[in-house]
Amino acid sequence: MNLLALTHPELIFINPPARSPESLIRLMSEALFRQKVIDDKAAFVQSVLHRENEGPTALGEELAVPHGKSSAVRQAAFCMALFDEPVMWPGLEGDEPVRIVFLLAIPEAEAGTTHMQLLTTLTCTLMEESVRANLVAARTGEEALAVLQPAKAHPDADVKPARTMLIPLLLGIITAIAFVNAGLSWAAGS
Repeated sequence: MNLLALTHPELIFINPPARSPESLIRLMSEALFRQKVIDDKAAFVQSVLHRENEGPTALGEELAVPHGKSSAVRQAAFCMALFDEPVMWPGLEGDEPVRIVFLLAIPEAEAGTTHMQLLTTLTCTLMEESVRANLVAARTGEEALAVLQPAKAHPDADVKPARTMLIPLLLGIITAIAFVNAGLSWAAGS
């Protein structure tokens, strides 16, 4: 999946003033609305906040990936926020320091396919510590996009063993959280 086709320099924030998960989600959603990625900002924000309440989206490595799957989304896209000083984001074991936030906007019709492809591509790309460091060092949206270019994002394409296990592990954790949340919701409804 070509990450660069799913974003724009106007969707990248360097040290934005929003420092809480909700305020950052709202700020990034406004940018998605201005870029005509979403057509109902309130509905999209609600879908992201609903997902945030279902389970944490901080994935470790100073990375959070909040996301919304909504009919308000016209086309799959993402925003990115990069911080010199970490913000706190809900994680599996409480709040975690996060310096890289990707907000994914996924059309409902693509919830199972595009969502997982984008999440897999992002986690694979961001496994490299140098990629994360270069993203945080970026001072402009264009610099951040240059880091995500495939040739730069994977300079050691032949070295894959360390990466191979992390992706299934992360996706397994995300799936397990979804099942636990579904079970808890079902039990609470009984």
